[in-house]
Amino acid sequence: MIVREARPRDVDAIEDVVAEAFGGGEAELEIVRAIRTLGIVVPGLELVAEEDGAVIGHVLVSEGDLDGRGVPAVAPVSVRPDRQRAGVGSVLMTEVLALADAQGWSLVALLGHPSYYPRFGFEPGRPLGVVYPPVDSPAFMVRRLSAYEPSWRGQFRFGWESSS
Repeated sequence: MIVREARPRDVDAIEDVVAEAFGGGEAELEIVRAIRTLGIVVPGLELVAEEDGAVIGHVLVSEGDLDGRGVPAVAPVSVRPDRQRAGVGSVLMTEVLALADAQGWSLVALLGHPSYYPRFGFEPGRPLGVVYPPVDSPAFMVRRLSAYEPSWRGQFRFGWESSS
């Protein structure tokens, strides 16, 4: 398996993986398509896992907003069902977080399963003062990176959401 940056020619394979990973994945596909349409993919932070020339996993990081400051947001992480629980998602998450850290971001946000993402250093945002009003639950998490500053607090908004 290799992990590499996604290429424009990967779009169909990526959409297939997203749909398969989420049992049809219409909501997840809408997010991926909206991120692309809006042009808010963070450069260098859309990765695929490839095996024998086939895309088997994908992670997408897009622009988000924390009270006027740019914060990258992971959404979604997708792995083909026959490759789930084999470490593909873990490799993708580890690599994309290392790249985000190397780019100098303060933190990364996501909305995900609260028992899965803490293994990558994610923690609930609210105790750090980072809140996502539509979902006040432990499912909204952030990962502090090397450039983290405690002053990064406020309301978070995913880039694909309307500002109204």
